[in-house]
Amino acid sequence: MNNLNLAVALAKAEKEEEVIAILKENGFWDDYKYWEPYGNKENNYSTIGNQQSAADAALVEKLINSVDAILVKECLLRGIAPDGSAAPKSMAGAMRDFFGVTDGKLANIDAKQRSNMAGNIILAATGQARGQECLTIADCGEGQTPKRLPRTILSIGESNKMKIPFVQGKFNMGGTGALPFCGKNSLQLVISKRCPEIPNDGSDDSFDDWSISVVRREDARDGNRSTMFTYLTDENKQVLRFKSDSLCIIPITSKSGKQEYEDMRYGTY
Repeated sequence: MNNLNLAVALAKAEKEEEVIAILKENGFWDDYKYWEPYGNKENNYSTIGNQQSAADAALVEKLINSVDAILVKECLLRGIAPDGSAAPKSMAGAMRDFFGVTDGKLANIDAKQRSNMAGNIILAATGQARGQECLTIADCGEGQTPKRLPRTILSIGESNKMKIPFVQGKFNMGGTGALPFCGKNSLQLVISKRCPEIPNDGSDDSFDDWSISVVRREDARDGNRSTMFTYLTDENKQVLRFKSDSLCIIPITSKSGKQEYEDMRYGTY
């Protein structure tokens, strides 16, 4: 199975067992050479396992990251460095400058504007019974390239947002708080593509590629005493990548009540 088909198959898998079966079929699950420590830290469990005590608060952190990604995209599309002097100094300022929201307050926009803005982020629950759903969060934010992903979404404690004044996430760890709540093996699928309209300075040869990885919690390996979180790579320790104009992976419910999928062009899933 090539990486494109792998991404679609994993995105449409609704149960933990299905994900593991797909990874086993493609030779990934049981071979440690395809799994790198999350954040490049073998003792990452102590950080990730102590982020959140409640699943709902952990889920909110994911949505906050999506909001941040959209604001950063809008800044970059205008040719403004997010950490530069010309960037908005607050989230309210970003909402005003990028979306025309008066005083940066959502209470000042009408229902149609609010609905259009809400379409930038999707939270969908699919699959099993209540309490065992497959939760999907997808945004049309800045997106990450395969080379950037280990330094952003798959990192811990980096200063990626520390100097950006208009985002909420600062400490590069809140997004990991959901992992302990993601089933028996803490499985999380990550698919991302950089927004193609963002200026490309040519320094990243993976700029036009999709990236895909899976995060899991591993029991202690030989030589290690504690469990750790790892993410899927190829045999060269690089995040899997592929090219495609779009992916049909965004879950929606049709008018007839049947689950279907819409295209995703860029952003993070």
